[in-house]
Amino acid sequence: MDAKLVGGRVVSMRWDAPPAGAVAVRDGRIVCVGGDADVLALDLPGAEVLDLAGRTVLPGLIDSHAHALDTGLLDAAVDLEGAASVAEVCERIARRGRPYGRWVHAMRCAHWELREGRYPTLAELDAACPDAPVLVTSVTVHSAATNSAGLRLIEAGAPQLAGRAAASPDQAGWFTDDAAVAAAAGVVLGSLSRVELAQLYRSVAEKAAARGVTTLHCLEGGSVPGGTDADVLHEIGGGLPVRAVLMFQTMDVERVVAMGLPRIGGCLCVDGACFEHTACFYEPYLDKPDVRGSLNYTEEEIRAFVRRAHEAGLQIGMHAIGDRAIDVLVDAYEAAQTAAPRPDPRHRVEHFQAPTERAVAAAARLGLALTMQPIFSYLWDRPEADHYNRQFGEERADAMESFRRLLDRGLVVAGGSDSPVTVLDPLLGIHSAVNNPRPSRRISVEEALRLFTYNGAWVDHAEGEYGTLAEGLSADLVVLDADPFEEPGAIKDIPVALTMCRGVVTHAADGAF
Repeated sequence: MDAKLVGGRVVSMRWDAPPAGAVAVRDGRIVCVGGDADVLALDLPGAEVLDLAGRTVLPGLIDSHAHALDTGLLDAAVDLEGAASVAEVCERIARRGRPYGRWVHAMRCAHWELREGRYPTLAELDAACPDAPVLVTSVTVHSAATNSAGLRLIEAGAPQLAGRAAASPDQAGWFTDDAAVAAAAGVVLGSLSRVELAQLYRSVAEKAAARGVTTLHCLEGGSVPGGTDADVLHEIGGGLPVRAVLMFQTMDVERVVAMGLPRIGGCLCVDGACFEHTACFYEPYLDKPDVRGSLNYTEEEIRAFVRRAHEAGLQIGMHAIGDRAIDVLVDAYEAAQTAAPRPDPRHRVEHFQAPTERAVAAAARLGLALTMQPIFSYLWDRPEADHYNRQFGEERADAMESFRRLLDRGLVVAGGSDSPVTVLDPLLGIHSAVNNPRPSRRISVEEALRLFTYNGAWVDHAEGEYGTLAEGLSADLVVLDADPFEEPGAIKDIPVALTMCRGVVTHAADGAF
């Protein structure tokens, strides 16, 4: 729509921009950012005039790391967030609604926080769900459990899992490493049709727009056999109410090149997750002194994949959380760039939670893009939760996710949610970066906004198209009911009044205008 938005505060996120209170849009582009008089004087026949009534306009918000398919499944799943015991998990599953497809999905199980400190057993899940297969996934999606009906289907569909010896009889039906979880999930999600996949993506895009999102980096292709989920998103992405930046989680470089995608990877997991003790560290976990985690690929496999993708001209993204895993990935990026120099490839490290000083220096030298989740430590490193201290001790925990240190070193950090691991809500991510429990992580409101605007566009090589508000750029913007600079402690509670992507209104709150 052609529009003149006047009477507010425009935060352009451009370093050299003077204060502004109005913005004009024509044919999907910004044609003016300035004062009310400047915008009202423009000759834009038929343009709608919207009185902002003091509201704040920002560039459209960008979530740089989300799993859209899994996020869509959450709406139809049994949500286990906050469950306190195995009995409560089973009770919620027993009260479930209809299965999505033939399976009952139960998601966001923090099994380490349950009173028993474990997943339900096969027998417990059989009693809770006797008439359908069920898959319970952890909040990190790096472990899972099933019932007897589900185990039979999973072992039939993924023969490599058949006859696996459980660590103990009670752990039959538990999947505790990334390869097993991926194989089990592939059987479950392989039952979804292309129509169902498209519906899930559309639903997620609409909900993201309602939270001010105009660009969503979608890490897909690792769940459905054959990468059908990535194919579907590639086909329908242009018709969604958000920009869908597809990260195809495959090592098939030739396929990605043939699809015309400029990037590959996402959560191609170099290591696992902290709560499952599979993230790979040099030093052992404090609460499991005999465990350091492990790599999911050999160093040679990682280097070979990175070299192939780099030489094919692709931007690469891989998941690395532990300090050893991050070093291995950053070293692979440096080796590829040294052997075949490319201008500004902006390879990505997803999470970058516990980098060594060597990795930080190399990331700065290579110009890597760090897609991180401020909400992780906001949720899980609170004094009352104490997960980081319990697993790593005070000194190691304090050095993790140090946004302040990374920004001070000139690194580009882009914010994401890792949804459905956490809720898809950039304002909550911004709030988390400003109000982190640890002072070593806290950054300013302006810096936090940049994580979810300009920096997200930079990661996509698209800072010349969106991510700030300026004449000639795409009209991607969000109107907030309050100014995040005024009450930094309440950013997460600010309502979204309007979202516009490419000049099209994708969300408008009731009665906002």
